[in-house]
Amino acid sequence: MKISNFKLGIAIPLTFPFVPAGFFYSFAVMDRPNYIFMHQDNGPIDALRNNLVEQALTEGCSHLIMLDTDMEYHRETIPRLLSHRLPIVGALCYRRYPPFDPLMLRGSPVEGYESVDKWEDGELVEVDATGTGCLMFDTQIFRKMPAPWFKFRPNPNNSIGGVIGEDIGFCWDLKQAGYRIFVDTTVPSNHLTTLAVNDSTYRLYKSMKMKQREHAIARALSSGNEIQ
Repeated sequence: MKISNFKLGIAIPLTFPFVPAGFFYSFAVMDRPNYIFMHQDNGPIDALRNNLVEQALTEGCSHLIMLDTDMEYHRETIPRLLSHRLPIVGALCYRRYPPFDPLMLRGSPVEGYESVDKWEDGELVEVDATGTGCLMFDTQIFRKMPAPWFKFRPNPNNSIGGVIGEDIGFCWDLKQAGYRIFVDTTVPSNHLTTLAVNDSTYRLYKSMKMKQREHAIARALSSGNEIQ
């Protein structure tokens, strides 16, 4: 069944003057319906994202997908995300630095977040927050929520401290407004760094950390020290 008055905006925030080859090649072969291409170049990432949303609303887009340039995308990313007919749904992405965990987060800025790292094959996972590296929006949410949508903010939990990123903060606002957020695990994406961060990277890193913990316990037991 077709989405009525469908108009897709593909939005690319460019924080650097170049893109990795992996992004370019994966973007070139992605399955895409007719779309409006939008990009914002150079500047704070929160401002770039807000400008892209404003452009999408001006163009009359019914849907907007944010695609960051440090990612490699599954060919069927866009049709699969659209098929769910959900206000907010994203692809499965991983953090590009340790612990390389899936960006499927449950919790809140107040309690802290934990990553969901177990799911059924093909599961559509409901989360409290995810990154905006590959996230599809029904643009009605932007019309109903006040701008600026994306902004950095101090963490309300002083014991955790630091700053909440523009993407996680917006997810928190969405949850407070009653929206549900989903991640489609059939649409994996590689987060590009000096290597492609994916499920294998995360599992390997997690296994290494467990081994380190086991060795530390073994050393403590053998020396009679208290285990931390």
